[in-house]
Amino acid sequence: MFWVWLACAALAGIGGGVFLGLKAATILMQPAMREQRRNMAGDRNFSLSVLRRELANWMFRRDPDRYRRAYKAALEAAAVVAAADPAEKSRQLAELTQRYPFYTDFDLVGSRDYVLYSDSLSTNSYDVIEHHYTDIIRFQVLQAAIDKNWPGTGAISDQELEHLDSYAQSFKDTLFKARMEQALGEFQAYRRGKGDLGAAGTYETSILAVRPVAHFAEVRYGIHFKDTNEFGLYGAFVDDDPEKIFRSFYRSNAGFTEESILDDWRINVPL
Repeated sequence: MFWVWLACAALAGIGGGVFLGLKAATILMQPAMREQRRNMAGDRNFSLSVLRRELANWMFRRDPDRYRRAYKAALEAAAVVAAADPAEKSRQLAELTQRYPFYTDFDLVGSRDYVLYSDSLSTNSYDVIEHHYTDIIRFQVLQAAIDKNWPGTGAISDQELEHLDSYAQSFKDTLFKARMEQALGEFQAYRRGKGDLGAAGTYETSILAVRPVAHFAEVRYGIHFKDTNEFGLYGAFVDDDPEKIFRSFYRSNAGFTEESILDDWRINVPL
């Protein structure tokens, strides 16, 4: 009987030791497990940001002003989410996860590496792409609000909106400069062909008009784009060395009396 009791005590001691050992190991593993959960959440968030960036590039390239409105609306919606109670946040997240059961469902492009986004997204309207884009932002914002492991830096911010405004203006200025250069090239080609510019020296089509503008130091031309009602001013200054020509491009007004220098990228962007 004594031996039976002794065996039971030994087994109990072993079992208790194993339990305590497992408990101690679990406690020791908790920091690593927390770090793993944070890393996994960070990877998911990064993947969503990449998918979002694909859509944002497509949207911005086609209409920077509309993209800016969509971004601002998403920013305002994120503020509403932040102010909502936990139950409402969970409800909205559940609604999104029902619409997108898997992370792969957020991939609207879904094409081969080399296929252009414009081709991959050609079957979708701007409305569909914008809605998908804002859904990704909502999902990121809600996850950050509910899941403590999710990166809390925010999917969008006022600082990003400020940068967007500056970047969008540079983009539009770059396109505007390219359009001015195209108009000037058309004007010069017409003039070289001995086209009649009239007494005022104005070249005019249904889309644009180019005319000389008096200046004390530069050769200047004013350009009016009729379809967008935008006005540009081009100036060329020739140094003592005729090989050195300094060119300037400005936004202007209808009388070509104002100068607003373009903040372009100094790169060629197809119109």
